Amino acid sequence: MKSNFVLVQLLTLSRIPMAIIFGLTLNFSQWSYGVLLFCLILLGLIELSDLLDGFSARRLGIVSEQGAMLDPYADSVSRLIVFWSMASAQYNATHYIIFLVPLVMALRDVTVAYSRIILTKHNRSVAAKRSGKIKAVVQGVGAFFILLGPVYWNFTGSWTTHLFSWIVIIATAASVVEYAASAISVAMEESRKTK
Repeated sequence: MKSNFVLVQLLTLSRIPMAIIFGLTLNFSQWSYGVLLFCLILLGLIELSDLLDGFSARRLGIVSEQGAMLDPYADSVSRLIVFWSMASAQYNATHYIIFLVPLVMALRDVTVAYSRIILTKHNRSVAAKRSGKIKAVVQGVGAFFILLGPVYWNFTGSWTTHLFSWIVIIATAASVVEYAASAISVAMEESRKTK
């Protein structure tokens, strides 16, 4: 049982070194279809590990508070690394995305983390919200389309860099509203009780 728990946690944490390898490869290798394929495979493995860790924990009956905290941490760190890498990497002097994307992602994650602290302090649910799941899908799928940019930029032009950047920014920023609103509501409710 303990070995299963450790394996699931390792599966969760595996996203971080894969994201680091992705970032190093994208930023320090000369672009080629081989590099693109390798980065696409890494992205696929990162997303697959995100799907499999929760499924495995439920299937094996080892759902835990530690796992529930570790999963969003690994998601945030790995996605920040991936999107920062795409913001800093260039193909023919064009960045894959605009630098605002990882900044908005970081601000969203910090805000959600503090919202969860407030909710936890007042014994409220900190479970993932629907908007957070939509954000995760948009970021996950968007990363593939963004990474493939050099393949279709010859046909579309690099304006898609801005299109995909803003789609990710909007989905990411919108997802913070549900968490922050819950935290503000709880804080205001507690404030009224103490008066």
